[in-house]
Amino acid sequence: MNTWFALKNPLSTSIYPEKIQLLPANTTPSCCKMIMGNTGVDIEMELIGDDERTVWKSVVSKDEYSKDSHPTPLTLSGIPAEEFLKKHRAELIQGVKNPKPIADVLRSKYMIGEEEYSRITAETTEQERMRELLNAVLPKGPEVMGACLKALSEHERHLVKYLSESRCIIGPSSHHYLRCIIGPS
Repeated sequence: MNTWFALKNPLSTSIYPEKIQLLPANTTPSCCKMIMGNTGVDIEMELIGDDERTVWKSVVSKDEYSKDSHPTPLTLSGIPAEEFLKKHRAELIQGVKNPKPIADVLRSKYMIGEEEYSRITAETTEQERMRELLNAVLPKGPEVMGACLKALSEHERHLVKYLSESRCIIGPSSHHYLRCIIGPS
C-alpha cells in the first residue's frame, strides 16, 4: 500500500495511467487501461514497483477471451478503418481542417498518450498535425483506427463522405490517366 506501481506489457500500445497506487479492498479499485494492437495473442502482464521489482505477473491466454467480446472494427462503405485511413492518408492530411478535436477524442479514450497528443498539438500546421495524428494511430490496431475514423466522421463529415463516395480508376492507355467518379458505385 501507498507505493506506486507500473503495469507492463511488451505488446501494449499504451497503458494509462503510467503508474497506479494500490488501495485497500474496501475502496474504489485501482484500474489501468491497456490498449493492445493485436488481440490474437496471449496477454502478458507484470506489475512493477518503484524499486523495479516485479510484485505480480500473469498471462491471460488468448483462449480465455473471445473475439466476440471485442467491438467490431468500424467500416465505412464496406472498407475497414485501417484500409480507409491508409488509402486516403494523403487526402486526409491535406483536407482535415482541424485535427485537434480528433486528437482530443482519442486522448479522452486513452487511445493516444499524452506524449503523442503533445507531439500532435505542437505541430505548426494542420497538415503536420494530421500527419502526426495518423502516425500515432495507424500502428495501434483496428480498435484505435476505428475510433479515429469515427471521430473523423463526426468532426470532418463532409470530407469523409466525399472520400467514401469517390472511386478512383486508373485507365488503360499509353498515357495512364486517373479518373475519379464521385457518388455511389
